[in-house]
Amino acid sequence: MSFPRTALVLMRLAWARTGSPLLLLGVLVVLCLPVLFSLMFASRGALSGDPIDFLLARYDTIVAGLATPLIALLLGTSAFSAETDDGTLLYLVTTTTPRWWIVMARLLFASLLTGVLTSLSVFASGFVAVGLSDPEGIVTAYTVAVFYGGVTYAALFTMLALLTRRSLVVGLIYVLFWEGALSDTFQAIRYLSVRQWMNAVAEPMIAGGGDGVGPSATYALVGAVVVVAITVYVGGRRLHEPRMGRVGS
Repeated sequence: MSFPRTALVLMRLAWARTGSPLLLLGVLVVLCLPVLFSLMFASRGALSGDPIDFLLARYDTIVAGLATPLIALLLGTSAFSAETDDGTLLYLVTTTTPRWWIVMARLLFASLLTGVLTSLSVFASGFVAVGLSDPEGIVTAYTVAVFYGGVTYAALFTMLALLTRRSLVVGLIYVLFWEGALSDTFQAIRYLSVRQWMNAVAEPMIAGGGDGVGPSATYALVGAVVVVAITVYVGGRRLHEPRMGRVGS
């Protein structure tokens, strides 16, 4: 079987392991939050204030800071965890499919789905708030940035799923504590924060740019490539372990 066909089969299997009604409901609720805030903003008309400030604040806090990492965490960790428990992963690694390609297919599934869903949430909330106008290119900038963030977060959380059985807890700690509290307090931590990398990707596309503080867009793109490469390498090595019970332990 060719690599593309194998990847398609693996992605379908990942969907079967993650497409539970409860998970889909949780993803839908998170994605609808920015749209709900936009509806409140639009309903007040001129009393709502500057749409630029509104969009920047909501995209940074709700979409980049909450929706993108949470969706990537759910999609990046659930497939490997379920397949380890029911023995499907043991079957997969006994086939002729390269281990690194199994990891890559899982990463493609989580990253593409996260990126597409969060990008749609950005566009929908922007459309509700300001219509087809795009003040200072903010909607376009964050549509691109959250797609980038979905890929990067998915790689990070897929690696966590292979390294520890507590990947969901560790991922939540990273999102809420490391990126939420610490990166806002200590400037140096911004260089190790995917949320800050997303903002760095968005800033050059926004009229007026950013404040120049923190990582650059180039740094963010290189960082994403490094995270993806490490995930594929570490994942491939982990799946070569003779005992599949050690995966995610």
